Amino acid sequence: MKATFFFSLLIVALAVTQSTSAVSVGPRIGPTTAPQTLDLENEEEFFKTRMHIPKLRLAIPVLDPGIPESTQLQEEKGIWPELRKAEAVRCAFKLKQWMHRYNQFNSIIVGADSSISADIYLIGRIVESDSETMRIAYQVVDARGVAWTEERTKRHRVEIGWHERYGSTDRDPFDPLYNKIAEDVYEELKDRGKAHVEQLEHNEQVGPERARYSELQLITTTRDLAFASFLSPEYNDFLTIEGSVYKIQYVPDEESDSWRRIQTIMHREDEFAQVIEDYYEGFRDQIENDYTKWQTDTFPVARDVRLSKRGRTIKALAGAALVVGSVAAAEDGAAKEGDRSAENAAAAGVLAGGALIAGAFRDNHLHKQAVEELSELSRSLHNSLRPTRIDLNGKVITLTGTVQEQFGQWRSMLADIYAQSQDSDAVTILKDED
Repeated sequence: MKATFFFSLLIVALAVTQSTSAVSVGPRIGPTTAPQTLDLENEEEFFKTRMHIPKLRLAIPVLDPGIPESTQLQEEKGIWPELRKAEAVRCAFKLKQWMHRYNQFNSIIVGADSSISADIYLIGRIVESDSETMRIAYQVVDARGVAWTEERTKRHRVEIGWHERYGSTDRDPFDPLYNKIAEDVYEELKDRGKAHVEQLEHNEQVGPERARYSELQLITTTRDLAFASFLSPEYNDFLTIEGSVYKIQYVPDEESDSWRRIQTIMHREDEFAQVIEDYYEGFRDQIENDYTKWQTDTFPVARDVRLSKRGRTIKALAGAALVVGSVAAAEDGAAKEGDRSAENAAAAGVLAGGALIAGAFRDNHLHKQAVEELSELSRSLHNSLRPTRIDLNGKVITLTGTVQEQFGQWRSMLADIYAQSQDSDAVTILKDED
């Protein structure tokens, strides 16, 4: 191995700085894509000033929808699987929107899973969602595989009258929940940002021979090396892995030709990451109106079920209280004319509160079209990415299969280009009009 590929003095510093004895180990992550997308929607002004930190990429995988395997459990909990899958995508984009407003990441990407190459990962799962209450469990993990937090859970309950006051605006009833999570990620990053600045100041005082990487610098270097080792065995020894945590053994020579080529190909990975995000964003846009209708129409039923649980069993609720459920819904100002799904569910002997909430929308003939659209779109989620055409040196290649399969084909193509010392500019993703 060439001496120009590493600096022994720096390795001593790395070994001290990157000890993980006091941190948690997170889920296995990386390396497949290096996202560069940034949400540039016209929103309210940024909440925070950008910290003096390295350029960071945040990946938000589509949330785990939290669907039990047992159909019986799904019914008891009132989980409509197709709706939960839609929520899992929608929540990821809502989190991206709120993370963008905290103004700390150079790029934020929504992806299929945590195999995306990024510096920081916000990994979440839906614990509860019934249109009145939502709980999301989440964890922050970095490119080393180190968990910044244990899994945390945030919860929000929508207040009475929200839909009447804000239903015609761009606001979401669970915006406070997404904001809490985004703020929590910001606070975790703020501590490390402060430590980064202190380390840079210390390095200036002691000189380059005694300089050390900050934790954030270790994270960004690990991300790059993980991608490099995927492309080329030349970099296999630069990282070791203990459990699911990467540790740097050598740092690359950033002036070498091979490293520059690695960086170039890493940026080409961004392009297919954008294709995947565009696919999920298109899905989100398609289900938005129907999902909003579900939130609005089931809110009074969900609230009625929760209030009734305070003094009675669900069985008693189904047998008696829901007979007057429409009265409580009307008091909330959210009842829909002709919607008798709560009473119908009680008459049918449904004893689980969650099932009553799900049935309030799904079994109502007024919502037939919305139910069919949500069900059909969600059933094909992750599988309906249309074939992607690639121009490789004048030859058109078509990527087919699921999101993950096409992504794997794209990565393999780039790895072959690196191995054959080809120009990565020879690869072009063709648009529909091409």
